[in-house]
Amino acid sequence: MASRSSQSLFSKPGTLWFETAGDGSKDGEALLFSDPVDTLTLTSLSGLNDFFLAIERKRDAGFFLAGWLSYEAGCGFESQAIRSSSSASGTPLAWFGVYETAQCFTGADIDTFVAGRNEREPFVVSRLCFDYDADDYVAVIRAIKEQIAAGNVYQVNFTGRYRFAFSGSPQALFLKMRSSQPSAYTAVLNTGDRLVLSLSPELFFRCSGGIIETMPMKGTAPRGETPEEDASMKLGLSRCEKNRAENLMIVDLLRNDLGRICLPGSVHASELFATETYPTLHQMVSTIRGRLAEHIGLYDIFRALFPSGSVTGAPKISAMQLIGELEPTPRGVYTGAIGIVKPDGDMVFNVAIRTIEIFGKTGTYGSGSGIVWDSDPLQEFRECMLKARILSDEVQEIPELFETLLWAGRYLWLDEHLERIRTSAATLGVPFQEDEARCRLARLDRALAACGGRFKVRLRLSGEGRITVGHEPVDATPSEKPLKLCSAAERIASTDFFRYHKTGSRKLYDRFYRLALDHGFNEVVFFNERGEVAEAAVSNIIIRCGTHYYTPPVTSGLLDGIYRSYFLRTRSQCIEKVLFIEDLFAADVIYLCNSVRGMRRAVFDGTQLAGNGS
Repeated sequence: MASRSSQSLFSKPGTLWFETAGDGSKDGEALLFSDPVDTLTLTSLSGLNDFFLAIERKRDAGFFLAGWLSYEAGCGFESQAIRSSSSASGTPLAWFGVYETAQCFTGADIDTFVAGRNEREPFVVSRLCFDYDADDYVAVIRAIKEQIAAGNVYQVNFTGRYRFAFSGSPQALFLKMRSSQPSAYTAVLNTGDRLVLSLSPELFFRCSGGIIETMPMKGTAPRGETPEEDASMKLGLSRCEKNRAENLMIVDLLRNDLGRICLPGSVHASELFATETYPTLHQMVSTIRGRLAEHIGLYDIFRALFPSGSVTGAPKISAMQLIGELEPTPRGVYTGAIGIVKPDGDMVFNVAIRTIEIFGKTGTYGSGSGIVWDSDPLQEFRECMLKARILSDEVQEIPELFETLLWAGRYLWLDEHLERIRTSAATLGVPFQEDEARCRLARLDRALAACGGRFKVRLRLSGEGRITVGHEPVDATPSEKPLKLCSAAERIASTDFFRYHKTGSRKLYDRFYRLALDHGFNEVVFFNERGEVAEAAVSNIIIRCGTHYYTPPVTSGLLDGIYRSYFLRTRSQCIEKVLFIEDLFAADVIYLCNSVRGMRRAVFDGTQLAGNGS
């Protein structure tokens, strides 16, 4: 049951997960919301007050509410004009689901639920690109420092967006990030048009029993390479005058913000300049509490606090005005807030930092830093890079895609080859101009027709979308002798995402193929991590047992070859079946097949080649 539910986080619109970490005195808690009875969406800044009144009405009627507010929603709380880019992006300003119940998880049950089946699923993050290069970033920071020198602002939290291509399992990405960057306030939101993955360490505010608490984070330091260096980095952060001044500036701002909605004299900072440690960095954090005044509603709280001063700067309005002028794209959910409102009035919201938005096959991830008078522009740029390590460590380069076609007076299976490379390109986010590919192949077709014979034609598509075509002769009369087949000692991973696409990422295959040829074999078979037969270096495998044919399923970690697919379609007695080495020994006939050579017999004596050639 848990695995189905955890999968629904990433596939079922309206599903939301909000997790808060324990603090030593109590276990962590997570709430799962699904099947909303209603959704509330804010599309205009003029509707802010009505939006929060609608949330309160649903809360007072006994419903839970869970959702997010974009950073741009904060532009509507002040009378001064603050530029908002939300309309240009088409992003709603806020979204909340209305739920009758919430499923609660605590302790170890949280990890069990989120992991689901705990299977390693593939995902690919590629083409990670920041809004600025170092030179552009430095120029903007200098412009901000000019504003600070003029006395217009004291601090500005300047951010940019990383954009990337995404394919595969969002759940796998979330699990990888969650394990590598444990966070106090974690959320997954599926609103249908986007999937939001938030691994925020920062509390925006928590309300319970009339007490409101906020914990701004400002000031970071990287982890050290050794325990001694790491301890030194942490101590250095706690003593750093720049970081302490930056943190105190935000504490003062939030004390003033809380003073607008709390009883006089009740606001105090209970802990200043504490340091918290995460896998890639140390973070400075302070805690501020106060008691809410009577008749303070949701709109009043958000008007006083939102967006958090830790993601704007000080003075807040001046900083937001400068942010609106300098940042070219809307922040969206990033640096907004994600949280829940309970029927009893308790609520908790994070500051949506370390937050990813996935829109189908593309995604965004924001990163920024607080700029003050003595900020080093290049150091601030490096801080943006450091904060993005939670994502950039996952980046994979898209390898070349290719198709190998047989030309024998014409191209065989041309449409099937083009369909496969088109599908792979779409899945991996690679631009593919099919008309250009057909045009290049047509020109080569005319040239080959003048030569005669049989040719192996290679259609290549680079990760940037560049198309090239090459060819080489193929033996007109291949040998009738069975091919000699050996096996590779090194196992492949059936979960390797690229395994299901015809790519240039095949160093392992090429290495063992050369070893096989050097040892007098014609092909080499690979087994996956479970010992299942996968495929050969340049061929699929089919075996015959009596009158039946069997070929390994794609899930064993193989490319669905053109000839293999054709054979499965046209031979009713051929089915997919998980095969092991014993099946190769027991088979009446082993066949190797691909779209260039067709289907050829092979013999296997069990010889296994190690990676060192033995």
